[in-house]
Amino acid sequence: MIAFEKVSAIALNTFRETVRDKIVYAFMLFTFIITLLSLLLGSLSVGQDVRILGDIGLAAISCIGGMVALFAGTNLVYKELERRTIYIIFTKPVSGWQFIAGKFIGLVACVFIVVAAMGLFLALLAWLIHPEHSSSSLVSTIVEIAAPVGLVFLELIFVTALATFFSTFSTPLMSMLFTLSLWLIGHCGDSLRQLGQLSQNPGFAKFSSVVYFLLPDLASLTRVRSLLLYGRQAGSEIIAYITCYVFAYVLVLLVLSSMITERKEFS
Repeated sequence: MIAFEKVSAIALNTFRETVRDKIVYAFMLFTFIITLLSLLLGSLSVGQDVRILGDIGLAAISCIGGMVALFAGTNLVYKELERRTIYIIFTKPVSGWQFIAGKFIGLVACVFIVVAAMGLFLALLAWLIHPEHSSSSLVSTIVEIAAPVGLVFLELIFVTALATFFSTFSTPLMSMLFTLSLWLIGHCGDSLRQLGQLSQNPGFAKFSSVVYFLLPDLASLTRVRSLLLYGRQAGSEIIAYITCYVFAYVLVLLVLSSMITERKEFS
């Protein structure tokens, strides 16, 4: 119970600091502008307005939400070191895992608020431009878009955990580069494996297979998200598998982050 109170206190403080950061509102405004521009692009394709809006809107939510997680996550430990508040925190009976868990939960809560706000805005636009929006329900539109947006949020949880991990032992700039690189590679892992299979070099083929199995397969998550966006059945088993798959990586990253933090001397 005491450990929970410590984690919740750190999480609440992290959430307040991140929400107050002007960069969050700047990113949200930018996403809203991108979504509005998608309306113009949708008008260029007759009958495809809603589909183009959904594609661009989800891509914008993923990119901008990822940037929020990236910039805030890579500064989690660095800001505390720079302001020397981390030394005050660890003079109290706070363990490394409690510090990491609190920081991670607080940042995930902030990312959730940002993604939810952008998702609601996207649902409202999709409802307004729909030719039969007067007869359809806004609530039903929100429900339809909730699953794809939820998968975007699931991916951003992984990005947040990745940024948190690198922030424990690297500078913000290097943490940002490492996180961004692995995030992009996670979307290209399957292509790398297929390239290795087509290659006549057995060494490269084996290397590409190892990289594919070690790194998260975010491309599958994107494919399922597209299926849900277009109203196709993705299968509850696949969604459950992807969710467990991502959370397994998140758990490993948080455990490693806690171990690194425990080994540091902040007193």
